[in-house]
Amino acid sequence: MRDLSNNLLKKSGLTACLCAPGVVAEALELLMRGNAAQAEFAACVRFDPVLALRLQLLPAGFGLEHPDLLRALLLAAPVAAGTAQASYAVSWRQSVGVAHLAQALALRAGVADADAAWTAGLAHNLADYFDPGMRPLADAADWLDGMDADGWVADAVRYHAEPLTRGRAAHPLVRIVQLAYQLVTRADAVDSVDVRAALAALQIGAGESAHLLADSQVQVRQQALRFGLADAVVQASGTGFDRLARLYAGQAAQSALHGHFRHTNGSGQVFSRLQDALRALFGIEHACLFAPAADGTLRLTALIPAASGLRALAIPPDDGHSALPRALARNAPQQFERDEADAALVDEQIARLLGVSNFLCQPLALRDGQIGVLVAGDAVAGLSASPLWRFLLAECAEALLPVSAAAPSPAMAAPAPAVPPDDIPRDRVRRAVHEVANPLTIMRNYVNLLSDRLGEDSTVQRDLSIISDEIERVARIVRGITAAEENAPPATALELVSVNSVVSELVRMALGTLFTPNKVNVQIDLNPDVPPLPLQKDLLKQVLFNLAKNAVEAMNAGGHLKFTTRLVDVDGLRQIEIEVADTGPGLPAAVVSRLFEPVASEKGGDHAGLGLSISRGLVERMNGQLSCDSTPQGTHFLIRLPTLQQGQAPLMTTRYGPM
Repeated sequence: MRDLSNNLLKKSGLTACLCAPGVVAEALELLMRGNAAQAEFAACVRFDPVLALRLQLLPAGFGLEHPDLLRALLLAAPVAAGTAQASYAVSWRQSVGVAHLAQALALRAGVADADAAWTAGLAHNLADYFDPGMRPLADAADWLDGMDADGWVADAVRYHAEPLTRGRAAHPLVRIVQLAYQLVTRADAVDSVDVRAALAALQIGAGESAHLLADSQVQVRQQALRFGLADAVVQASGTGFDRLARLYAGQAAQSALHGHFRHTNGSGQVFSRLQDALRALFGIEHACLFAPAADGTLRLTALIPAASGLRALAIPPDDGHSALPRALARNAPQQFERDEADAALVDEQIARLLGVSNFLCQPLALRDGQIGVLVAGDAVAGLSASPLWRFLLAECAEALLPVSAAAPSPAMAAPAPAVPPDDIPRDRVRRAVHEVANPLTIMRNYVNLLSDRLGEDSTVQRDLSIISDEIERVARIVRGITAAEENAPPATALELVSVNSVVSELVRMALGTLFTPNKVNVQIDLNPDVPPLPLQKDLLKQVLFNLAKNAVEAMNAGGHLKFTTRLVDVDGLRQIEIEVADTGPGLPAAVVSRLFEPVASEKGGDHAGLGLSISRGLVERMNGQLSCDSTPQGTHFLIRLPTLQQGQAPLMTTRYGPM
């Protein structure tokens, strides 16, 4: 039996192998279509040597049971990028060519399983996809051990480049993959004596094999064009773009991973999903969990199934030789490698019982407030520094948190007071905010990616800047939801804001998306003497957008919208007045009288009837007033703000930080 300590090729290494970006992209699109595209998804990923193998090594039905985790796997998969794409494409075309021809030969000869022939042919040059910095020393065919009962697939990969004469009496699958490899990689191979002899043994003529080879080459060209791996379309991208693309993929993978843990119920389900994530994302098949016992020693827990022999171990917390107590004492991950001279014997025993050559000890917060140690077998070097690894641990820890730390049992709980139907529980609000934060981060990164890709065009960059600013504004609004829930929310820092600039920015932002498509002409009349105000810019911007949107909706056939700023004196106090006036049909007096009440809207759809009520509340937060005057010739909204903002937080020049 192969010595595990010398078998340096671990399945976790597959997670560092390069995948085809075109295959990953198409697979993600198909995954978004749900179960209806399951067959198309399977047909797509079989064209990626690494992805196909990674998915085959997962339990049957994994994708159906864990779609979020499958999406995270795809998003986190390293892909060929930049200058590496050209060499990757050459290896990929060879993989698919040998796979297609091996499958055709197996079908024609009828002596080997066609699917096994495809798998072996696709993986014959698997070593070409290793990360150059992590090239293993053992045979890549070891990864395919267990793919079939007798190991013929692994043998076909292991011996694919051996001379045909050596395989004369070998298993038919081995001979077919050898033959396909020779025909694809050797010019005029069909005319050589050894190839013709191997074909004859399968009762295939030279002419027929040439036809099969030509058909295989056509199929490879078609698939290369489909996935962007043909010679004419492979181009190197800039390193900046590649870095941003990886960042975007990482953020999206984190979002998918959050979905994987979102609806867990109880520690058992949390750790079951943790094991699924370890296997799918990091290739970790052997893991266990140690936690402090009543006597103070570290002992195996039942939360992650592991070898029963591990239950006999009790590790003192002050054992500085063992990686497990060191991880707890330093609150930092510790790595263990077998056969190190000064390694603790208990660590050697853990590795032997897990069947691994190394393991990572990772501190992990548990539900009862204790800190346990997750032992992850055969983890790739540097795993603890991976952002996705850290995010996985954070999601696991969050999923283990009780819904309410002090919630009484249902039998003992006192009757709860009636809750208004629109009162959303605080924990649900926080979860919703967390849900929104992830896609906002993805959107922000994607805008950065587009900005890098689209160059220095000032118009494009201005539009992207508007999108980025609006994403940040949404992020701040979302953060404000949780702040508003606290009994005493902290005061928000103010900034000096030019009211005229806010109006100008709003018009520029909405011109192509709101005004022009609805045939609304816009005019601005801004008083240059209006001074800057210390206020929250986002609040004013939100109010103005609400008023503009209402005005556009009131002018069904188009019309005229005017923004005016001016200085006025009200009761001896100087104020800034902002007027938003439209040429719509006006509002009935009965509607105007209750215009700012949160009532159901008659517009239907996404109009909740809350916009004007919210707008008045936001203006009042700025110590101002919002009023309306409507006639059959149009509606005028007036915002009045004092030139000195009182009763709010002190002025600060620092803008809001990142979400």
